[in-house]
Amino acid sequence: MSEDKFIKLIKLYPDYSNVFQAVLNWFLAHPKQKYISMDLFYSNKYAITKEQLNVAFYIMKESKVVKPVYRILDENGHKIGRDYEDVTEIPKHVSTMLGDKKSIDDVFVVNYYTLI
Repeated sequence: MSEDKFIKLIKLYPDYSNVFQAVLNWFLAHPKQKYISMDLFYSNKYAITKEQLNVAFYIMKESKVVKPVYRILDENGHKIGRDYEDVTEIPKHVSTMLGDKKSIDDVFVVNYYTLI
């Protein structure tokens, strides 16, 4: 992970520096984790608004610091199948680990981000 990319964003976009710093700190504290969700920052611990999160993650994506990854979760929050780089790649039906077919309408498509 390149901390330099985050430091550059912190300087370029000071209004969102708290988000960039929180994301950087999270990855530093969890070096084996490859994926992050904005949901991690929806708590009072970070004092970050949804607007700040959305804009900051958009900036990180456009600045090629992170890229989106779409993950399918069942009703219990378990991952189904592989991750997708583009939401249009997701099939209309997915198979669970037990081989059961589920309609995409009956599962959750969750947006995660991974470092580039």
